[in-house]
Order: sequence, then structure tokens, then C-alpha cells
Amino acid sequence: AAGVPGSVNVAAGAAEQAGRYKDEGNLAQQAGKYSEAAALYSKAIACDPRDAIYFSNRAAAYLSLRRFGEALADADQAAKLKPGWAKAHVRRGGALLGLGRPEEARLAFESACRFEP
Repeated sequence: AAGVPGSVNVAAGAAEQAGRYKDEGNLAQQAGKYSEAAALYSKAIACDPRDAIYFSNRAAAYLSLRRFGEALADADQAAKLKPGWAKAHVRRGGALLGLGRPEEARLAFESACRFEP
């Protein structure tokens, strides 16, 4: 049920609000306002923590801010929520490169290529 901790149901209004935060975050990201974008994606995640796109988008904002550890955590969560989604693995690769872990990054990029050749 909505509002119950651990529930997978998200109230329709919360999902709609999450989408609005994502759209605002996308505009901020495109304008180079990466901290603002990350904050807006965080609000989207608070409304709907089941959507891999919000984690992937926040990972992109964190990559732009060179906050590679946070980007990796979000990319990992996106991959967990949406296994087989190439973009999550591309974000993982970028974060791992930023963290100075090139071999792991190569494996992440290879995974992305397997999912989307």
C-alpha cells in the first residue's frame, strides 16, 4: 500500500511529481547547473525510488561535478533497478574511470556493449 515503508507502490501523484522534478533536473543539467540538477533528481528519487532513470540522471549530474563515488552508487542502483540497461553501465564506467579504476571501468563499458551492441 502507498505510504507503507518498504512498499513498491507509489501513489500516482508522487510519480507525477517525480516526473516533474526529473524534467526540471534535465533543464538544469542542460544549462550546466549540475548541483541544482542533482538536487532535483534527489527529489524525484524521494517521490519514486523505483525508477532507474532518476538514479542514472543523478549519476550523470554527479559525474559532471566530479563526485565519482556518488555517481557510482547511483549507477549501481540504476543497474539494480533495471538490469540489462546499457546506460546504467555506461554511467558506472564513467564513475569508475573517475575513481581511477580503469579495469573495472572497461568491464562496465563491455557490459553496456553487450546490452546494446
